[in-house]
Amino acid sequence: MSRISVPANVDAAPEAARASLQAVGGSLSVVPSLFRLVALSPAALKGYLGIGSALSGAVLDAKTQERLAPSMTSEPIRPCASQRAW
Repeated sequence: MSRISVPANVDAAPEAARASLQAVGGSLSVVPSLFRLVALSPAALKGYLGIGSALSGAVLDAKTQERLAPSMTSEPIRPCASQRAW
């Protein structure tokens, strides 16, 4: 099975995504590999960053926070049955 190569740095990413990656690096002090991977499709990176900025001002009420808390635990992700078979 082939693998997707993650750009090693901002300069290795597509030209159309570099400005967005530089902005991420400026705010986080590092460009995480997830952002570099999504940058392989500049349109996908733009959408991903757009969702983040749209939700950045969101405030969840206490009831919603309580409902989300169990799903945000540090439990390991378990593969579904079809993936365990291999």
